[in-house]
Amino acid sequence: MKRQIIIFLALMLPLLSSCIEETLPKGGTQTESQIAMSDETIVAMAHAIPGSMTNMNAAGYVGKYGVQNDFGLPAVHLMTEAMLEDVAVGGEPGYFPFYWYAMNEYQDDEHIYSAYFWDAYYWWIALTNEVIGKVSDPHSDDLKSALGMAYMYRAMCYLDLARMYEPKENNYTDVSAVLGLTVPIVTETTTVEELQNNPRQPREKLYQFILDDLSKAEELFEKQVHTYAFPSLPAIYGLYARLYLEMGYWEEGGDDAFKLAAEYASKAIKKSGCRPLTQTEWEDPINGFNNGGANDSWIWGLTLDPSNTNNLCNFTAMFSSEALWGYPCLYNPSASIRFYDSIDDADFRKHSWLDPAFFDGSGSYSYKLAGSAEEQRMFLYGDYNLQINSAIPYQSIKFRPAGGAPLDDINGGCADHPVMRVEEMMFIEMEAKAGLGEIAAAKNLLNDFMEHRITDGSYDCSSITSTSEFLTEMLFQKRVEFWGEGILFYDYKRLNKGITRKYSGSNHPAVWAFNSKGRSPQWNIVIPRNEHQNNDAITEAVNNPDPSKLLKL
Repeated sequence: MKRQIIIFLALMLPLLSSCIEETLPKGGTQTESQIAMSDETIVAMAHAIPGSMTNMNAAGYVGKYGVQNDFGLPAVHLMTEAMLEDVAVGGEPGYFPFYWYAMNEYQDDEHIYSAYFWDAYYWWIALTNEVIGKVSDPHSDDLKSALGMAYMYRAMCYLDLARMYEPKENNYTDVSAVLGLTVPIVTETTTVEELQNNPRQPREKLYQFILDDLSKAEELFEKQVHTYAFPSLPAIYGLYARLYLEMGYWEEGGDDAFKLAAEYASKAIKKSGCRPLTQTEWEDPINGFNNGGANDSWIWGLTLDPSNTNNLCNFTAMFSSEALWGYPCLYNPSASIRFYDSIDDADFRKHSWLDPAFFDGSGSYSYKLAGSAEEQRMFLYGDYNLQINSAIPYQSIKFRPAGGAPLDDINGGCADHPVMRVEEMMFIEMEAKAGLGEIAAAKNLLNDFMEHRITDGSYDCSSITSTSEFLTEMLFQKRVEFWGEGILFYDYKRLNKGITRKYSGSNHPAVWAFNSKGRSPQWNIVIPRNEHQNNDAITEAVNNPDPSKLLKL
């Protein structure tokens, strides 16, 4: 067993609640004059951008702080999932690598946990700026593609940052002084001097900047053939849809934004030619949620090469229960019982978690497990010598080791990671219709979608009469659909939904079994100390309030 254990227990808190080192950030601008590069080099730089989003040490935290949960965008997705309510831990919570996010501990400006978002995204923005700054004349298809990729990834990064850092009103912190503020804009022309006095931008300005980047990428990608592993027009349409959905909830956004969200979601669906996952694809023990090329659902995904990871510093080793070399077989990632019990038994997505009836012999469903008979035995019944817990009720089997290889840490850990599935566009379209007050149309879209999940035709939301009731039902089905994928954080924050972990019979560890009334204050991510030490325009007065420990057990 190659697992190198780092225990995140409270007893280790003084050691592991790492403070941010006071060093200048990596930044996002060129500090030297433009250097002529060959077209091939620029194209290679562009193609390296997505790789930087899945690499071990993506933000430099492995080398600087010795943590193992620095593996880029997939790590970000697990950090945000830990802030919600549907991911429970059935084993030892101290082995859950995202313990502090679930606890709402050390989410201030001094520690590495909330700083990770800032450092990772601005590093990726720096890489996109480097490519954009090098292409003055996209005179070939390859250069057009490289430039389009850079604009698209920059837009994606800024949209995520905008949604993370724009403070939303909540019942726990006063954000009145910073309402409507997002993050500083750093481009290929930003100078070092400008970086040192670069204020948080109003959301209107940042969203317009993102729209401009998407428009440029759209023009450059006009002839790009769609493939999930390479940015293309459907993914750009999907980013438009995400952006306009957020704007629909602005007082000055409203109907026009909701109409555009629905329009672009529909365009992403049609242009991609994608369709929802089938039950066979969803439950595939070899390719389930690890291989974008094995289905027609993924609009956009990230790939991972064995040379860019190690045995633990990747999504699979941190969250796939059947990855028997990783942490999940110590902490047993599970669905919250309250969430699981609310899923219709006819919904095949419920097979993503092991039913209690499976363990007492009363169940009739035959789960499809990864690996050989011996590897399946080890997963189900554990192995003391290899430090593998036995499987438990409600434990997840959604994310399979790459190639269905439970003991192959090199190849089994190199799974593709979904960034945008066609199913998300379907949910955006129905939410936008609800925002327009077109409840009948929204209900029809949800009923149509659920035919792909409850295939006996028994699902029917026609009795819903209000927008609020519809959004609650829609979000629940979206929670089932995207559990663990890093999509739901933005939905909860946008829709002002609370979390419920403390309830009778809860399987959430007692140390983070708390509830929130409406938005959690943790979702207004705090800007790290490094930034307001090195950027005169980012003072403590314009930072988001520290949310740590404000939710009571």
